[in-house]
Amino acid sequence: MTDRLIPQLKLSEFTARCLERLGLAPDDARLVGDTLVTSNLRGVDSHGVVRLPHYATRLRNGTINPKPSMRVQRTGPATAMVDGGAGMGQLVAVRAMKEAIELAREAGAGAVGAKNSSHCGACAYYAELAARAGMIGIALTHSDPIMVPTGMKRIFLGSNPIAFAAPGAAGPPVVVDLATTHVALGKVIVAKEEGRSIPPDWGVDASGKPTTDPAKVVGLAPMGGAKGYALALMIEVLCAHLTGVPFGTHVAKMYGELDKPRNLGHFMLAIDIARFTDPAGFRSQIDLLLREIRAEEPADAARPPLAPGEPERLSAEKRMREGIPLGAGVLADLDKLARELGVAPL
Repeated sequence: MTDRLIPQLKLSEFTARCLERLGLAPDDARLVGDTLVTSNLRGVDSHGVVRLPHYATRLRNGTINPKPSMRVQRTGPATAMVDGGAGMGQLVAVRAMKEAIELAREAGAGAVGAKNSSHCGACAYYAELAARAGMIGIALTHSDPIMVPTGMKRIFLGSNPIAFAAPGAAGPPVVVDLATTHVALGKVIVAKEEGRSIPPDWGVDASGKPTTDPAKVVGLAPMGGAKGYALALMIEVLCAHLTGVPFGTHVAKMYGELDKPRNLGHFMLAIDIARFTDPAGFRSQIDLLLREIRAEEPADAARPPLAPGEPERLSAEKRMREGIPLGAGVLADLDKLARELGVAPL
């Protein structure tokens, strides 16, 4: 079935209205909505509005607090902790990165941990906050287990993503955003919603064997085998052990334990470029780096070289012009939610 194209503004307004009806303050609803629609624009549909019905379930049952009282404690000249008050993870992550940016302005770098949070979506959004402030940004989060690590038979770690952003001058920033699994679970969820099969190297079934049926996936493979497993473990330590929240198999399941708060942790880092080198020179070198990548001879003439983050940027440009494609399954779920909330459907 053909996807339906929804204009960015219409989808943003719809998402914000739904979140307001679910109890979020208007500014918070717009911010969370912006993170979701930005993911859709970038082509990362797994972290876009497909998540809205799930958030609605948790907001309704009280495992996400729509109006949290977040607390920020500065623990040193360049460090802080944020208690998210069981709020929306997007709000907690934005607060943590903004604090990291302020610390970096004062001390040259800012490292901020966050606890008592929930699913925060795509980490690129938070890393890019630092890039827009003229800094390097790194954003990490963990999740409930979905990865079957190298040498194991069961899920043990989350997809544990990492994002990095560095500003350019006239050109776009360098943006890296990746899960430490071969793919993010959200991509499997979207495939299931759309009734599509998946590549056999995305996930495994209950017997531990590769499957192309997203409905049968019980665990995801780490990217790059043992290397992806090692990176996921590093992120787990920074997001869980360093912030004092549950880790690994002790984390409440996103979809399987809807009666339990997630209590997830995040870790945000902002670096003031001026403390290391001339910012203008750094930015111009970033532009040069991207130009040289694009100028390289392609291995496949039909697929010219792109820097990490460029496919997402090109997707955003296209979708801002043409609209955001949503499949029938996602639209049906959003229309159902709209009816329940008394919001005009898409």
